[in-house]
Amino acid sequence: MYTISKHEMPAWAGVVVFLSFIFFMACDTEKPEVNFEEEEKSAYEAEESTENLFDVVESITTSAINVAEANTGGRIAETEDPELACATVSFDGTRESGRIAINFGDGCEGPDGRIRKGEIVVEYDGHWLTKDAKIYTVLKNFFIDDLKIEGTRILTNVSVDLESLVYMVEIIGGKVIWPDETFLTRESDRTHTWIFGNGLDDFQLHVEGVASGKTRLGVEYMSEVIQPLIFKSSCRGNTVYLPASGIKTITIPEKPVITVNYGNNDCDNKFTISIGEASKEVSI
Repeated sequence: MYTISKHEMPAWAGVVVFLSFIFFMACDTEKPEVNFEEEEKSAYEAEESTENLFDVVESITTSAINVAEANTGGRIAETEDPELACATVSFDGTRESGRIAINFGDGCEGPDGRIRKGEIVVEYDGHWLTKDAKIYTVLKNFFIDDLKIEGTRILTNVSVDLESLVYMVEIIGGKVIWPDETFLTRESDRTHTWIFGNGLDDFQLHVEGVASGKTRLGVEYMSEVIQPLIFKSSCRGNTVYLPASGIKTITIPEKPVITVNYGNNDCDNKFTISIGEASKEVSI
């Protein structure tokens, strides 16, 4: 994915909040209504909430790398980047190698309206445009609202040329812990391809690959992108952070496949959930 500009940022907002209401939204009356069993609902919520939370981490990491582009070390007193504006940011290194510490302290509000607490450390080896460069994001007692997020995110530049930047993106030891100490886990292995138009602020991000984990009920699940998830800078500029198009599936043992379809390149906050012939349109 990596680091582009302050305009591409913030987290795709509100997924954790809207999940509690999602099953009461209107559905297509011409098709059977989607009725999740408990395990299916658990898997769907696990996939969507962890996807969203780690998207926040991705946005913060991107902003941190932008800081490295513009500075040569030391404490960053101020930044115009909304992702970092409420944090204390320290940078040690050069554009080719360095460490950025982003400390949100006891809590401050991010651009998505959610409270971040704790610290994120970004370390990189090689410039982000350079093949084989690696970017490590480590979470240290980091929270979004009341959810504690753990794990390490590793990006590796596998680009062939600069016409499109390609990164292998891994999440290792991903975990989200609720205040009642229930938790879910997340591992992922995906490819992020950045395709640019007329400048670094004009892009599409294509996401492919798989993720897996266990839900808060201990149910194992896997998600797979079967048509690339496409995020567009023009949509993000209008505060629409969902994919403009793409399809992924969520599977759990001995249960029907859940399909999530993000549509046909429209910049909106809608997608469709399907199980078999039953489907439901969701707006967030």
